[in-house]
Amino acid sequence: MVDPYGFTEAESEPDGRGASGIVHHASRMALVTLVSRVTGYLRDKTLSYVLGAGVMYDAFITATRIPSTFRMLLGEGALHAAFIPTLARLRAEGRDGDEARDLVRGVLAALLLILATVVSLGILASPWLVRAFALGFAETPGKLQLAVLLNRLVFPYLMLVSLAALCQGVLNSHDKFLLPAAAPVLYNLSVVGVVWLLVRHSRNPVPYLAVAVLLGGLLQFVVQARSVRRLGYSLRPAWRLATSPQVRKVLLLMLPGIPMLGVNQLNQLVSNFFASFAGNGGVVYTFASYRVTELVFGAIVVQLTTVLLPTLSRHLTEDTEKARVTLLETLAIVSYVTLPAATVMAILGQPVIGLLFGGGRFSQQDVVITGATLAAYAFGVVGTGHAKVLANAFFAHQDTRTPMFGSLLLLCAFTVGCALLAGRLGTPGIGLANTIAMLSYAVFLTVLYARRHGFGRVGKLVTAGGRQLVACAVLAGALLWVRPWLAPVLTTSVSGAARMAAVLAPAALLYVALVAVLGGSELKTLRGAVRRRKGLQ
Repeated sequence: MVDPYGFTEAESEPDGRGASGIVHHASRMALVTLVSRVTGYLRDKTLSYVLGAGVMYDAFITATRIPSTFRMLLGEGALHAAFIPTLARLRAEGRDGDEARDLVRGVLAALLLILATVVSLGILASPWLVRAFALGFAETPGKLQLAVLLNRLVFPYLMLVSLAALCQGVLNSHDKFLLPAAAPVLYNLSVVGVVWLLVRHSRNPVPYLAVAVLLGGLLQFVVQARSVRRLGYSLRPAWRLATSPQVRKVLLLMLPGIPMLGVNQLNQLVSNFFASFAGNGGVVYTFASYRVTELVFGAIVVQLTTVLLPTLSRHLTEDTEKARVTLLETLAIVSYVTLPAATVMAILGQPVIGLLFGGGRFSQQDVVITGATLAAYAFGVVGTGHAKVLANAFFAHQDTRTPMFGSLLLLCAFTVGCALLAGRLGTPGIGLANTIAMLSYAVFLTVLYARRHGFGRVGKLVTAGGRQLVACAVLAGALLWVRPWLAPVLTTSVSGAARMAAVLAPAALLYVALVAVLGGSELKTLRGAVRRRKGLQ
C-alpha cells in the first residue's frame, strides 16, 4: 500500500535485526536525509551570501535560536523521549485502539496549553531573553533592539514546530521514519525562497525573514498531520484528557529529560552569549561551524538513534543480551563514521568553510576565522554521537533522571570552558570548550550505563575503536600533506569543489581500507543492511 507521500508500507515495517536492523532503517532514510541536508545547506548558504557575517545575520540567528531551544525542551527532545516509548508500549500490548488515540489527543491538549503560555511569555520577555543570550549586542547601536524585534516575530514558530514534533512522535512509534525526516525540507525551502526572492532586494528584510520562518513551521506540521490522520488518530485536542493518568505520566517523564535533551541547544545559547562579545560576525562564525558538524551528526547519527529508541525498547522486553549487542554495534558504527569526519574537519576546516560558505557578503576573513572555529568544534561530534546513543539507551529503560544530572554538569563545564577560552582564543575557544565538554559527557554516560546495565562483550567495542583511531591517525598524516594544495579554496566554486573531491574521495577509501585491513567489520554491516533493503523493495 502506498501512502499519499509515496512511501510504501514495507518501508515502514521494523525488521527486528538488532543494530543491522537499525542501520537498515537508517539506510532507507538516506535519500530523504540527503535532500534535507542539502536543502539545509542551501538555506544557510543563501543567508550567509545575502546577509553576510554582520549585524542582521547575527540578530537573526539569535532570534531564532531562542524559540528553537524551547522547541527541544517541549518538542523533539523531552516530548519524544517520554511520548514515543509510552505509545509504543501501548501498541506492543495490543492497546493501540481508543486508548492510544486518547493518549494522543490528551497530550495534544496539554501541549497546546503549555505552548500558548510559553509563547505568550516569550514574546513579552524577549528583551530579557535576548540580553541573557546576546548581551554583547548592546555594544553595537541598534543591534540588540533588532534581535528583540525578530525574536518577537518568530516566537510563534515554537508552537508550529512543537505540534509537528508530536506528529513525528506518532509516526515514529508506528515505525514510520521517512516522512518526519523529510519535513524539514519544507522549512529549508521556505527560507531559501523568501530570502532569495524578497530579502535580497529589500531595504527592510525583518518582516520577510519572520514570514520565512513561520511559513516553514506551518508546512512541517501540515504535511505530517495528514499522515497521522491516515493512521486513525484525531488531532482535535481532548481537553478533558489533558490531566488523565497516561498524559500525566508522559509529562512527568518529560520533566527530568528537559535539561538533558535540550543540552545541545542550551550549549548553543551559551556559545551565543560569549560569541556576541566577539564583535559583528561572532555569532555567525560559531553558528556556521556548528552547522557543518551537524551535517555529519544529522546525516548519520540522528537517523541511527531515531530508530534505536523504539527498537531497543522492544528488545529490552524480549532479550536483554540482544539489546546489549544492538547497543554495542550501534556505538561502533557511530564512531566509524564520526571519527574520520572529525579528522577531516579538524585539519581541513578553512577550505571546507570556504567551499561551503565563501562568496557574496561572506568575506575571506570570515572564512579564515570560521575555519579555525570549525577545527576546534570538530571532535565534539564524536562525543555528541556517543552520548546521543547512550541517552537513548537510558530512555529505553525509562530512565531520564540519570542523564539529567550529567547534562547539568556538561552545561556547567561548557560555560566555564567558554569563560576561560573565549576571551583568549575568540570563537575557536568556544568550539574547543564544546569539544571538551561533549567528550566528557560521553565518558560520564558510558561509565554510568556500564555500572547500571552492563555492556556485555565490551572488548569488541574497544577493539573496534582502536582500529578506527589507528586508521584516523594515518588519515590525518595524509590530509596534512595535501592541505597546502587546498589553501586557494576560499569561495564556493566548481574548481574548489573539484579540488575537495579529489582529496576527500581517496581519503575516504584510505580510511575504509585501513579499518578493513585491521579486521574491522563495520563496512560489512552497512553493506548487509543495504542488501536487505533491496531484497524487500
